[in-house]
Amino acid sequence: MNPAKLGIVTEGGSRSRTRLFYFNWDKMTDTAQLLRMAEPIVRRFDCDIVQLMFVREKPGWVLRLLIEKSGSDPFVGSGIDHSICSGISRELGELLEGDEVIDKHFVLEVSSPGIERPLTTLDDYRRFVKRRVKVKTNTPVNGKKKFTGLIDGVDGEVVRLKTDHGKTLVDVDIAFEKIAKANLIFDSKMLEKKLGER
Repeated sequence: MNPAKLGIVTEGGSRSRTRLFYFNWDKMTDTAQLLRMAEPIVRRFDCDIVQLMFVREKPGWVLRLLIEKSGSDPFVGSGIDHSICSGISRELGELLEGDEVIDKHFVLEVSSPGIERPLTTLDDYRRFVKRRVKVKTNTPVNGKKKFTGLIDGVDGEVVRLKTDHGKTLVDVDIAFEKIAKANLIFDSKMLEKKLGER
């Protein structure tokens, strides 16, 4: 298959690299295959994948890849710069371009996750114990679907939170499978502490 014209766009200064491709989503039914393609490339740059999403937005389809340096702390920097984003974007783009699944355009975005980093795995919750988070569940837990508080730990497949309830903290256990979306919350006191440790 001969792909149509390939366009390359850079956005967000040092934060992202955007590249246009043509992509046949019908042949790639979920993000698991995309992750398998992206992971070796990301690892070569000593980085980890935080999140990979393929979503339809107003301009069209977007393949969004959030990355960070291994062992980095989002409160003091992800360790990601423009050269890393552009390098991963170029290599992943060439891999996708050379694959015969290509026939429909989408935008590839590679960037750092930002200070309010999404939490996508149980290891994320273990890593960020005592950090403030916002959690949204797909079904009610104790009559609620939205929670804000501190990560208190992980017990098997259950995330333990100390959630805000007025001036007190209330313990809430949430099965990981029920979490639809979660992210860290910017905490100026935690940032000051982390900067003081440097």
